[in-house]
Amino acid sequence: MIIAVGQFAKFASPQQAVTPLSYYVSKSDSPLALKGFGPANPSLQFYTQTVAPYPYEKLALIVGATRFGGMENSSAIVFTSNLFTRGSSSVRLSKTYGIPMGNVGVVAHEIAHQWFGDDVTESTWSDLWLSEGFATYFAGLFLQRYESEDAFQAYMKGAAETVFAFEKKNRAPIFDRETARLMDLLNANNYQKGAWVLHMLRSRLGDDAFFRGIRGYYEAHKHSTASTEDLRAALEKSSGHDLRAFFARWVYDSGHPQYELTWQWSGTGLRLELRQVQVGSAFLDPLPVRIVTPSGSREVVLKPAGKQLIQTIELREKPTRIEIDPRNTLLNEAVVRGI
Repeated sequence: MIIAVGQFAKFASPQQAVTPLSYYVSKSDSPLALKGFGPANPSLQFYTQTVAPYPYEKLALIVGATRFGGMENSSAIVFTSNLFTRGSSSVRLSKTYGIPMGNVGVVAHEIAHQWFGDDVTESTWSDLWLSEGFATYFAGLFLQRYESEDAFQAYMKGAAETVFAFEKKNRAPIFDRETARLMDLLNANNYQKGAWVLHMLRSRLGDDAFFRGIRGYYEAHKHSTASTEDLRAALEKSSGHDLRAFFARWVYDSGHPQYELTWQWSGTGLRLELRQVQVGSAFLDPLPVRIVTPSGSREVVLKPAGKQLIQTIELREKPTRIEIDPRNTLLNEAVVRGI
């Protein structure tokens, strides 16, 4: 349970919402409330359309006191006291809502938790990414729908950079049974890397199968708990794909692929040598590569069977550029060299 006590100013959402939606802010924040919580009603509608009807009888958004950016209590979310004022002129503003982009993400993230984390709760602390990874990714999906594709790509690239920095100091799987201090699980593995796992699954399975799987997972476990294996089963059912190897490497193991791609053009063909230099075993995910020449571009998909792959492609023009993962569908770091 959560009880918020204060001298609040109360506002109702100015738009019709899928559930009674109200805002509680300090009186000094009154002029900022409607704009600051502008993303709330659209995110409620988006998640309702994408996942399932809102699971509670109302939603209150409260600017109060929490040591986190937000605390996703069921039907009564508490945000940090400086939610509306922490942005500065150097912070990129949402073109849709006219507030710092980070604040849009925070509001959308905490509201996503009403479905993932609150109504469907992870079975164990090792499954925490089913809460935080989902909320992080669905906030990104909200940006993709209501802001722009560029905003979404920037959001995911920022998440990737956070993962890379974290993994330089911490080698642990997302499904972490070893960390004894539970607060330490509030880390980039469960937030940003969890979001990237969902993004990679969406990219691999396609939107139709991915979102049908998410809806099936939610429906099977609403008002209850779920595990990582429950999610895998739901996505396998919707897609017809065996995802055991993917989950084994990305969720139950640690790290991310670090690619070194060396290419050499012979006049008639292109030789590609792909090496994975990360610690640990190979990632076997199909890897899209874009080859750009003076007359255009083409895409090939490399299919590693281990840490090294050599492939020759017929090519009559010398490449001007070669790009790994041009559509940003795989969490990776890459270096490309021509010789």
